[in-house]
Amino acid sequence: MLYDNIMVPYDGSPSAQAALAEAVRFAKDDPGLTLRIVHIIDTEQLAIDKLEAEGRDEQIVSTSGTLQATFAAVTAEAEERLRRRIDPLLKGLMNKVHVELLQETSPGDQIVTYAVDNGCDLIVMGSRGLGALRGMLGSVSSFVLRNADVPVLIVKEGTNE
Repeated sequence: MLYDNIMVPYDGSPSAQAALAEAVRFAKDDPGLTLRIVHIIDTEQLAIDKLEAEGRDEQIVSTSGTLQATFAAVTAEAEERLRRRIDPLLKGLMNKVHVELLQETSPGDQIVTYAVDNGCDLIVMGSRGLGALRGMLGSVSSFVLRNADVPVLIVKEGTNE
């Protein structure tokens, strides 16, 4: 087959869901293909939001170790939500599938770096994510398209329905 190691940046948006569905189609045609689903989250913001919802101040709890425990809890919750979303799409797939959560710093750079570091030979991603948009493509997909050294397949929402 053309590709052996496909990366799918996934943020839960309809466009990312369409991209994952397209990558799964590639995988079903080639059982030796590896899928790498990468979800980039802002653990720090999620932890702060959780603490605020519980009526606690992150500045106070950071000294007691509660902030680190909250980071771990929100990461586990994010991973569980991710699994609930993607597992139905992966059902019956015989391929190797790696699912990873990365702490957000710069999503575009992280996607390009991850693809290089993990030997990905194709990036399949949605045209628009959950963040701000730039023109026809989202700012992250536009960045990846310009900076990745491997082919990038941009999938529009609704193309797999």
